[in-house]
Amino acid sequence: MTIPVSMGFSIPDDLTELILEGERIVWVSRSAFKPFILKNLAGLVVPVVFLLIPIPFMGMFYIPPPHITIFMLPFFILWYCIVGFAVFNFSAYPILLWRNLYYVLTDRRIIVRKGVIGIDYDILDLEYVQQVNLERGIWDRIYGTGTIVVQAIGVKPIAIYSIPDPFKSIEVLKKTVENVKSSKIPRI
Repeated sequence: MTIPVSMGFSIPDDLTELILEGERIVWVSRSAFKPFILKNLAGLVVPVVFLLIPIPFMGMFYIPPPHITIFMLPFFILWYCIVGFAVFNFSAYPILLWRNLYYVLTDRRIIVRKGVIGIDYDILDLEYVQQVNLERGIWDRIYGTGTIVVQAIGVKPIAIYSIPDPFKSIEVLKKTVENVKSSKIPRI
């Protein structure tokens, strides 16, 4: 069962299975692609610099003494494996992560679906929410997006990255949190 959404995408089946009986979906969104990816590309500066560092030493391979080659070749292999991992982490990983990134706000919970190989779910009951913040970096301002950070009691904050129309989204979230907290009967 896939629930169509007016934003041009639908909720994956595994997310619809997490919706409880009687629970109502209030808001569904995905991160905007360009600002989500561009935020991570800034981290490529350091790996690119580290790619260039060994280049002056490459000349040692043309006429090297045998004992230097034995030690330099494993060093370069290790060096470029580490740098290659960093390049992957800042370029390809965000694209793979974005493919599985969905945010669902119900009248009871926030559900974040994420992952590259395996799918992880962050589920937060709205009654535990203490604070909701909006962060807007340079890419967010350019593309009209923002990151909503939801802080709750005893758990790490949940970040909802690069959301289109963040001011409207944060108001919907705050209003839903207020509704949940005002409808709770205090326990004695």
